[in-house]
This record gives sequence, structure tokens and C-alpha cells, in this order.
Amino acid sequence: MKALQDCIIIERDVEKHPLFVLPQNSQTETGIAVAVGPKCLDIKVGDHVYFGVGQEFKQDGKMYVVMREPHILGVLE
Repeated sequence: MKALQDCIIIERDVEKHPLFVLPQNSQTETGIAVAVGPKCLDIKVGDHVYFGVGQEFKQDGKMYVVMREPHILGVLE
């Protein structure tokens, strides 16, 4: 997969990050950036990110989310 412009492709975490306890009705999730567009400034491939919105798609049996870099809420360390 190749991300374009300032888009990021994220593979969702199966489990929630242990530092965050989110309400069950929360729309925020965590995942790993697997592809980063050339115009992304703060996110790189492999970053564990916290996000709220994005467009889901399925490839090779895995679910991914694609979004623009400004929609990333934070990087987990």
C-alpha cells in the first residue's frame, strides 16, 4: 500500500493501549501507521497513533483505516 499526499494508512490495534481507558461508546481508537504520505510531517511508519475519524477499507483480509495527518490525535510512546 502506498499513502499519498498527507494521508496515513493505519492498521487498528486488536486490543486497546494499556495507558488509555476509553468509554465503551468512544469513537477513538489506536493503531499502527503502516503507510505515510510524503507530505506528512509528524507521523512516520511504525508510530502507534491515537485517532478518531477515518475511512475503513479491507485488503488481504485485514481492516485498515485511512485518514489525513491532521486527524491523528496523538502518538503513543
